[in-house]
Amino acid sequence: MPKLKNRSRLDDILRDEAKDMLGRTPAQGWLKPERVELSLPRRRTAHDYLNPYLNRGADDLISDAHREGGGIVGRPNVPADLAKLEFVQHPPRAAFPPQAHRVRPSPDILERFLQLADAPVEQIHKFAARFGALLIFCRVEERKIPGKLFIVERCETWRYFASSMRSLLRIASCVHTDRKPDPADWDQIGARPASLVPAKEKPYDPLSPTRSGGEDAWIAMTHFVRKGADRDPKMWALLLNGLLELGRVRPWLVWEGAGSARRPKLLFSGPNLLSYLALELCLRASKHDAFAVCSYCNQQYAPLGRAPKSGQRNFCPDCRARGVPVRLAQRSLRERLREANLADT
Repeated sequence: MPKLKNRSRLDDILRDEAKDMLGRTPAQGWLKPERVELSLPRRRTAHDYLNPYLNRGADDLISDAHREGGGIVGRPNVPADLAKLEFVQHPPRAAFPPQAHRVRPSPDILERFLQLADAPVEQIHKFAARFGALLIFCRVEERKIPGKLFIVERCETWRYFASSMRSLLRIASCVHTDRKPDPADWDQIGARPASLVPAKEKPYDPLSPTRSGGEDAWIAMTHFVRKGADRDPKMWALLLNGLLELGRVRPWLVWEGAGSARRPKLLFSGPNLLSYLALELCLRASKHDAFAVCSYCNQQYAPLGRAPKSGQRNFCPDCRARGVPVRLAQRSLRERLREANLADT
């Protein structure tokens, strides 16, 4: 992959606004994986490749060594590029088990993910064990472990998307200040690993922002970027839309609360890690002020001061002026007292 210049900090024009922006937009949490294992390829010896029972040609053996990270003399071993993450987790659309742990979105997840671009596989494994799988360019098996999902992702996929998102932010800073982007950032996006293979083709969706499925669209766009074509703001916007589609970012209606306080809430990211990362990335890249949705009237509004906490009711200025929070709090108090009295009797 092309080497980028050593720039540990993103452009100030985006970083200064990140704290005010991230964490305000309503996003839902997702299930934490039950187990994540780091699978490193075994270093194969010359004996493995020269075994007479294989009865294969030397070219095939060398090809296997490259593909599997073998250690034939004169052939470098590259386990970092072949390392895999193996996730075991509950299906996200099924009923949550009582012992399941949820990941709560926080503003620092994006920053921490961007740091994985140059991180060792152990750091990627630690991050994935805490925040879950990307669920793109992966292998998903539903029958290997009954009632669970078994997901396999390559560490190089994580590195590639972390570096590509970082490059998209750098290009964004140039777009907003009428500067020419660094060609190395475009090169990084175009340096797609050969292991990124789309899943089975999905039916064409006329309302989709891209002309094909998310993975196929990303492959096509990065192909043109790698060839040096269409390196302009239009392609930058298409790539951001591609990330939104890969992350399944769209409005989601969920139920939150307990008892009579249970109400529908409109959120804007799906129950997975990449959905939250893509939404926050696009908010920052577009310099779009974050938004929240009132828990009572469901109208969008720009939060003032501290962002509303996940799972906590929040109200727009109009509802606050009408005393809605006080009325709801009094109603909840009366219901708790009524339930306590019924329990005593």
